[in-house]
Amino acid sequence: MNGMRAEPEIVLKGIRKSYGSQVAIPGLDLECARGSFVTLLGPSGCGKTTTLRIIAGLEQPTQGEVVLAGRTVYASGSNLFVPPEKRGLGFIFQNYALWPNMKVDRNVTLALTEAGLARDVVDGRLREALGKVQLEGYAERYPSELSGGQQQRVAVARLLAARNSILLMDEPLSNLDAVLRTEMRGQLKRLSRELGATTVYVTHDQVEALTMSDQIVVMRGGVIEQQGTPYEIYHHPANRFVAEFIGDPRINILPATLRRDGTSAAVELEDTTIPLPFVPAHAPGPVLLAIRPEAVALLDGLSPGAIPASLDVLQPTGAQTIASLNTKGARVTALIARFVQTLAHEKVWLAFDPARIALFDPQTGMRIASTST
Repeated sequence: MNGMRAEPEIVLKGIRKSYGSQVAIPGLDLECARGSFVTLLGPSGCGKTTTLRIIAGLEQPTQGEVVLAGRTVYASGSNLFVPPEKRGLGFIFQNYALWPNMKVDRNVTLALTEAGLARDVVDGRLREALGKVQLEGYAERYPSELSGGQQQRVAVARLLAARNSILLMDEPLSNLDAVLRTEMRGQLKRLSRELGATTVYVTHDQVEALTMSDQIVVMRGGVIEQQGTPYEIYHHPANRFVAEFIGDPRINILPATLRRDGTSAAVELEDTTIPLPFVPAHAPGPVLLAIRPEAVALLDGLSPGAIPASLDVLQPTGAQTIASLNTKGARVTALIARFVQTLAHEKVWLAFDPARIALFDPQTGMRIASTST
């Protein structure tokens, strides 16, 4: 993706979806740039799969408009609805949706032969697609003779062979083990870029979203809470929900008091004052202080702005260690950038990186901006 804004390949305008009296999507607007990898992220029931199915034509909205590659495929005002098979989309489901009575070659090429493509074209696409997913030599096997990971690759090969400009993926990695998920994340991202396709990917896994996406759309209750790059979503969350949903270990959220003095500001946390490198656009008083675990340092001795704490649990994960600590009023998680099994002292001091502190309004949960933004 270059610095210029690409034309949207997918546009949803005023989408509303109801099931009787239950409103799943109250009113959604979304644009996906051509060639981008967009992830719909959120907890179960947030509307992400419903949104994907509306793009595919598997669900018909109650109201709104869907435009794909400049072509309107749904418009409530004119009762226009283009069925899924005429939208030119590629789709991978969570369960792969392979025909059990067909061998790999037939599963990959069925849509191509039904479309009347020449035999040599079909054979060429089959070889190329199986090569890209490293399944050469598996064309004569049935799905029952393949592992879960291999079946998933067959579904990807079918998508590649079709050469659609829009790819829709509904949690395609959720049935795989952790090692294979990591491998397939990179493979799907690479293949999407090689095809130059616009990809919409649904997941509840924030690691998948952060590692694969050009844009992340965080959803809750059928509403988009924030849309942005992985960096923006992680480092500049728009509200408390986004801040807490993204990040593992989870972000620290602590009650604090904002103090302002002319052109300077600070937060008071317990009995400690931490000067801020920015002036929040918020009245002095109660706020929520948020800071990522990797921005919390453990010190052996007192330092200006440091908070006394006691160690509770250390959890080494390999290259890093998660430290859980207790302060006077709350629990804080810190991330140590090495493998640690014990600390020299159970009583430590916590130093927060002031440049990485975010403040949220305790009433609305919205991020408090600085006066310069």
